Amino acid sequence: MTKARLHWEFYKSTLTINLGFAFAISVVIFPAFFTVFPIIFMSFGPIVSLSFKEILRKNEYYFYYNKGISKIALITSSFGLSILIGSVLLILLPYVESFGN
Repeated sequence: MTKARLHWEFYKSTLTINLGFAFAISVVIFPAFFTVFPIIFMSFGPIVSLSFKEILRKNEYYFYYNKGISKIALITSSFGLSILIGSVLLILLPYVESFGN
């Protein structure tokens, strides 16, 4: 496996928690879903999902370390991908919202 693929596998394992948290906060607390969801997805979602990983799946980092990827590199790539995807959502979701009206 290449290192990029390993980073993607790590990110996929945090993505479900990130999406669930961002969706729940956007729906429950804020009525403007299409503007708030990407912001929470980029900022608080990665923090919550990485905290969950740190508490419940701490030994998973050893697998990636044995493959030559540090914990800092995994966290950095996870935040980077969340910011990239969130930025794309910030650009695209207003069009989806206006298309529905």
